[in-house]
Amino acid sequence: MKKLIIFAVVLIMGCSFGPQRQDYQVFMSERVESPFFYVPPLNQKDFENRTWILLAESQSKLWFYDPYTLKEDEDGIISYVAFFKPRQQNNLAAYNATLVGPYLQKIDCFSGNQWSETLYTQNIVFQGPLVGDAKPVNGSGWVKIAPKTAMDYVRARLCGRKFLDEQNVHFFLYQDGFLPMPFDKTPAAISKVNAENSGTPKIPLVYEVINNEVIVVDATKDIRQMRMVTHSLEKYFPKKAEYLFTANCQNNSFILAPQGSGEKLSSNIGARDSLAAVALNRACGDHGSYMKLVTKLSK
Repeated sequence: MKKLIIFAVVLIMGCSFGPQRQDYQVFMSERVESPFFYVPPLNQKDFENRTWILLAESQSKLWFYDPYTLKEDEDGIISYVAFFKPRQQNNLAAYNATLVGPYLQKIDCFSGNQWSETLYTQNIVFQGPLVGDAKPVNGSGWVKIAPKTAMDYVRARLCGRKFLDEQNVHFFLYQDGFLPMPFDKTPAAISKVNAENSGTPKIPLVYEVINNEVIVVDATKDIRQMRMVTHSLEKYFPKKAEYLFTANCQNNSFILAPQGSGEKLSSNIGARDSLAAVALNRACGDHGSYMKLVTKLSK
């Protein structure tokens, strides 16, 4: 009898004070209202004035993100706000009712895992029509990024990619131009596209920050520099040019100088989604530990 009592006490103690099983649904029970399941998103107006630039492309989708939200915490977790939409020819604005998101996205560059707020839909209150017949998917926390997928490509752009023939790591900054859109394959549509593309098609150009470094040239005047490289978005990503971007963070001015050339390009920053504005924000903005600050030693 005493043995049974002792066994019961040990069992109770073990259940109460032993290692507890972590249930991710209980852990993530906080209500998250994502606009993912509504057309148009219920809180779309909250994001209309955000800055959206192209992040990645696939045959069927386009990914846009707000570069001003890109940050990295002390644990090396990158976070940003993004959305994706169908890749199709239309006259709609980049931010419109056909998109999925916006949503908070996080990437662990070291482990190759991702987290997205759209996964946590257990407590969504359905006040509008669902997208098609899609059913809410209960989140599973951090998910391993599969290789050779669109998300893997996004990870390479934000976490940096290294070419075999050089030591530098390139971090995505800006893409000028889109890949060709799919089109109707009827004879009339093909003739129309051929007529529109009779000239030399423009190949998208990708601007990247070398090693994600920003060099503090003058701490008093807050003048910083970034080394940038451009690649054309075609087979083997041929390198086009290297640039030195000098930012005066106090008066929001810049100088873009091609390496090996005396030419300097300097003008107004322009819209927040322009190359100059995005580059200035990357050099001068608050991105946590995403940018590596390097102090230039005086000779």
